[in-house]
Amino acid sequence: MMTRVLGIFLLVFTFNMLVSCNKREDEVPEIPILRKKISENLDSIFLLAQGVYLWNDQLPTIDHFNPQRFYIQGADEISIYRNEIFEITRYPKIAETNEFIEFNPFNPTFPKYSSIVSQKFENTERNSEYNLYNPFGLSIGITDNTIRLIYVDLNSPSGKAGLKRGDQIVSINGTPVDSKQSFLDQWKKATEHSFIKFEIINGNAQKREVRLNAAIYQPNPVLKNIILEQDNKKIGYLAYNSFTPLSNSDKYLSPVFFTFEQNGVRELIIDLRYNQGGYQTTVNFLANLIAPAVLNGKAMYSEHYNKQMQQGRAEILKHYNLLDENNEPIDNNGRPLTLFDIDYSVQANISYFEKYEGPKAIEKIYFIVSNMTASASELLINVLKPYCNVKIIGVSEKDQEVIHTYGKPVGFFDIPIKDFDLYLSMYELKNAQNSEGYFKGIRADYSVLDDIKSDFGSESDPAIIFALNDHNSKKGLIRNNRSPKKLDGISYLFNNDRLSGNFKEVKDLKLK
Repeated sequence: MMTRVLGIFLLVFTFNMLVSCNKREDEVPEIPILRKKISENLDSIFLLAQGVYLWNDQLPTIDHFNPQRFYIQGADEISIYRNEIFEITRYPKIAETNEFIEFNPFNPTFPKYSSIVSQKFENTERNSEYNLYNPFGLSIGITDNTIRLIYVDLNSPSGKAGLKRGDQIVSINGTPVDSKQSFLDQWKKATEHSFIKFEIINGNAQKREVRLNAAIYQPNPVLKNIILEQDNKKIGYLAYNSFTPLSNSDKYLSPVFFTFEQNGVRELIIDLRYNQGGYQTTVNFLANLIAPAVLNGKAMYSEHYNKQMQQGRAEILKHYNLLDENNEPIDNNGRPLTLFDIDYSVQANISYFEKYEGPKAIEKIYFIVSNMTASASELLINVLKPYCNVKIIGVSEKDQEVIHTYGKPVGFFDIPIKDFDLYLSMYELKNAQNSEGYFKGIRADYSVLDDIKSDFGSESDPAIIFALNDHNSKKGLIRNNRSPKKLDGISYLFNNDRLSGNFKEVKDLKLK
């Protein structure tokens, strides 16, 4: 029922437009109106941060911060808000090291967690160095000027054409592509016409031509599932791309784990190397599919909001209504419910294991991760570590000695600011042991190279070889006291089909 929120906050800040007395009201210039809107939004963002931001105790007063300094006439509106949010995230620091908590090593000009997005679809935001928007459902890895598919969505045109991880692209629409730039040049031309023709060399060194037409498709987050056998053991393998909404993931995950259960699988390999997160409800669902039945009723994780929210003192939330699925305010005895009516205490925000399907007695779980594995993926690993035999295998594009996941133990839900959705870090996620946050990432136990030539689940993949032979075998390819190889590394160009974050929907919040 409670699916969105509506901001109705009456701002303290009042913008005074100077209008000549001989001008009619309908002649007010458009630019001052836009500036008034931006100014109000700038104040709203900071006032919300003072109430709901996880580290709000480290923020200054609004007068000291001065949100209006971020207004620049003619600047892109969302860039103005992003600049303000970035500056907000420069205040919280780690006491011991004086480092910024939200420092983003992958892109130091953006916060690591907090953000704002337009409610309107913007193509310009979907293309970047690491984001390859396309309606064909494929993602690319480039190394040594060789272009390969790193994954395809099975429901997409690429998936239906039989393309798979490891396939090499040698030409696009008849033009050879032998470098990152030549690929991007031809890719841009092809996507403008919603048609693309590839010449492909597959893993068996066979060439073939593939023609793809752009299409809208329902994403399938399961990239591959297979049952592997080693020493009379059956090991279930799952490559999972994104924690999509439960209504989507459920229909793809449930059949996989039913098959695992029917075949007596006792060990799992969960491949999250490119999974950047998604919905927390889906984390709960997958964790319950994996967990042994003996965990029923045990604590999975808890959410820790700032003290002001835990104690019910975030007064600003009184001005943000809870809306039903028709975007209408939810009435409670003649009064609309607001976000202030939600219980943000730790006790009210504990999730528990509820096992009702999937294998009942999993004995060991291998997680395959990379430095791109983030948010909901990290939460899944962290909630199982206190109870299960978990081993973490890290893969890297440069055969690094030590691999850590991204490091995002925080979550949020969206708060609308007119035409934008604000995502501020709101709560820290802790497992049953209340272990310290993994802000620097979860360290892999072992590390190997991300071999993009090998398909998911292939026994030629170094990560799979290690899991099948375990760390006691010389076949395990352990990164132990070896110098890193001198590699150029892999350039990843991902489709925008992956969610990023720990999203909590407002409908999942609990009333006081």
